[in-house]
Amino acid sequence: MTPALREVMLAAEAAGALAGPEVRTGSAEHPVCGDRCEVDCRLEGTTIAAVAWRAEGCPATMAVAAALHGAVCGEDAAAAGAALAQRIATLGGLAAVERHALALVQRALAEAAGA
Repeated sequence: MTPALREVMLAAEAAGALAGPEVRTGSAEHPVCGDRCEVDCRLEGTTIAAVAWRAEGCPATMAVAAALHGAVCGEDAAAAGAALAQRIATLGGLAAVERHALALVQRALAEAAGA
């Protein structure tokens, strides 16, 4: 994990849950390693207005989940997965053995955002 991604993980921005009837939740679990992620989204039209996350697993999963807020708030729901991938790349990317974390969080995000 890159130092920049580690800093994002340790800051854990937007960790927790969103409340309210308009909040949509998505979840994903890795079938082999057991990493899990839940993502809450509040949309304004098709734009992600707020996001929160809860994750368990390897440091890469925690780091990718922690990068959600900075990557997807203000983005169109359909583009959110790509925005998250771009943010991870900007932070130095993931090693081959860590890439499952991005796919996992993207699945939970897509379910929550309805994308």
